[in-house]
Amino acid sequence: MIALYLLILVDSISATVIIPLLGPLLIDPATLVFLPEASLPLRNFVSGLLVATYVFLMLYMAPVLGRLSDQWGRRPVLLLCGAGVLLGNLLAGLAIDLHLLPLLFLGRLIGGATAAAQPTAQAALVDTGSNKARLLSYSMLFSSLGFVLGPVVASGLSTISFSAPLHLCTALTLVALVLLWTGYREEDKPGRKVDWSTISLFEGVRCFREAAGDKAVRGILGGFLLMQVAWGSFFVFVSVYLMAAPGLRLSLHQVGAFMSIMGIGFCISNALVQPALSERFGMRSLAVAGLGLNAATMVACLLLGSAYQAYAAALIAGITVNIAYPSIVTMLSDRVPPDRQGWILGMVGSAAAMGWGISSVISGALGGLGQALPVMLAAGLMAGAALAMTVAGSGGTTAGTPD
Repeated sequence: MIALYLLILVDSISATVIIPLLGPLLIDPATLVFLPEASLPLRNFVSGLLVATYVFLMLYMAPVLGRLSDQWGRRPVLLLCGAGVLLGNLLAGLAIDLHLLPLLFLGRLIGGATAAAQPTAQAALVDTGSNKARLLSYSMLFSSLGFVLGPVVASGLSTISFSAPLHLCTALTLVALVLLWTGYREEDKPGRKVDWSTISLFEGVRCFREAAGDKAVRGILGGFLLMQVAWGSFFVFVSVYLMAAPGLRLSLHQVGAFMSIMGIGFCISNALVQPALSERFGMRSLAVAGLGLNAATMVACLLLGSAYQAYAAALIAGITVNIAYPSIVTMLSDRVPPDRQGWILGMVGSAAAMGWGISSVISGALGGLGQALPVMLAAGLMAGAALAMTVAGSGGTTAGTPD
């Protein structure tokens, strides 16, 4: 299991480490690496495109690789994903060293296309037959740690060079691959073969149409998608609001502390709170409570009067969203048989990518009308997700595990 958790950690670090580097690489004139002669609007567009490239490749490919892992096996797909993450990090680091923007895009393309390590590793953990809710929560702990460590690695090692964080990710991915190769085995299933007719490169879109006809998952997946749109809107724009809100106006350093404390909340929830609560309460109850409390916390963020209140809100937001997240994923996993775990967890990754893509478009448009509007939208959508989850998937349980 160590190899699986390490691969999830490395995958998450690799996804987030590039984001803090985009400013100095493409925006700040003092440190500009790419497109030095281009206009600022064009450089901003390219910066956003580098993020979108990764997200939308993940949207398409996570369900493809998840379904492939159901048929071919978890281990070969995990090795494929790990190799893709390794190559993506390597190319991105070389692109920065050589000042080659097309090579950076290629690295992001490969990294996004193989960013199914987390859902496939989660499917491998579910295959063990142990406490599913606890294993999924722990997997998200490592994902959350990567989410926190990515920006830390980027800011710390960028003092050496802007490529150093990517080179470290390359080395960490190599270690994860070696441990996966030597330490992870799965149960042999004689006669298992890949049915390519059931796998499409457009699985990321087709999976939602397929899920719409599946009573067991459609409501839950729809609620999860709504949750991701809400959380994406809040996460991306709350820092802008906190820096501009009258009577608050947090500094960049204070906003950084806010985001770090939120990451600590992720880890506390996934390591302690959600596993403990899952022993006493059903997954649906935890999902509804987590979503509802998270919506209330977003509203509270609009009423803050000091930085310390903001830090408290960040901790609560991080804890509550990660009470809901693993609970919803467990509900989805419970509703499909063992031979479809890769598919459903790949759909989770695809829905998360789609939700963040949608939230970027909607909140970006609203942000021009006022910094508070994206946060207000996020709170409303999160409350809607809580309401939807009260009935989502009722009567459609396939695997026979209660909510």
